[in-house]
Parts: sequence; C-alpha cells; structure tokens
Amino acid sequence: MKLIVGDQKYPLQEAIQGATLRNLYTLKLQTKGDGQPGIGIKSLRDAFQRMQDNAPKDGTPADPLDFLEDAENLLALQAMVWLCKRHAGESVTVAEANDFPLSRIGFEADESEAAEADPTVARTDTVPGEEPAAPPSS
Repeated sequence: MKLIVGDQKYPLQEAIQGATLRNLYTLKLQTKGDGQPGIGIKSLRDAFQRMQDNAPKDGTPADPLDFLEDAENLLALQAMVWLCKRHAGESVTVAEANDFPLSRIGFEADESEAAEADPTVARTDTVPGEEPAAPPSS
C-alpha cells in the first residue's frame, strides 16, 4: 500500500517496517502531549489494523472521516505521514510533515494487493485446464 501526500507516493509498509529506533523515539516524543502518551510502533500497527478491518467488505469506498474521528487514529495517520517522509530521506518534524491539507492525503493499493482483493481477476499466464509452460532452459 502506498501513502499519497500531495504529488508524492510513499511505500507505507516499507516505511513502517524500516523505521529506525531513533525515528520511533523521536515520533514518541513529538506526538506526546494533551493527555496523549505519544504514539509508538504498537499503537501505529493497531491503528493500521483497525483501518484495514473497518474497510467495507462489499467493495464500496470507505469514508476516511470515520477513521479520523478517533484521536488515536488521527495521531496514527500523522505518524504514518512522518515515517514515510523520513523513510524517503526528508528531514522534517512531525508537525512540518503534517502541515498538509487532508484533501491531498490518500492511500493507493499496490497492484498485487488489488489483484488479491478481487478474486474475479483472471491470471494471464495460464490457460484454464493446461499446465503452465516450463521456463525456458539456458
């Protein structure tokens, strides 16, 4: 899955999995306040899982505003944006990374995810009832 911020697309899973300990510590400190303990990797993972679990199963688009009603989810989205930007080498604070219109933030499924999500997509590398061709030998 890719996170879209403006005209940039960031690989979301790679950014989360590639987060350094320093970035996670910085994220925790920069998101602490107003009764919030700050967001950590577990909170981020849980919010990402809630986002996936709450997606409509019938293929209709989800209303992202439903997800953002919860303060922890909103904080998690800010963390995702910041981690993606840091993973891409951008040197920004959490506040700077998230000073961006919500209307220009979105998600894009990878091609492999889209094919897995739609079981009606036919494979094009085989013909029904035939064995796949053997790879050419060198």
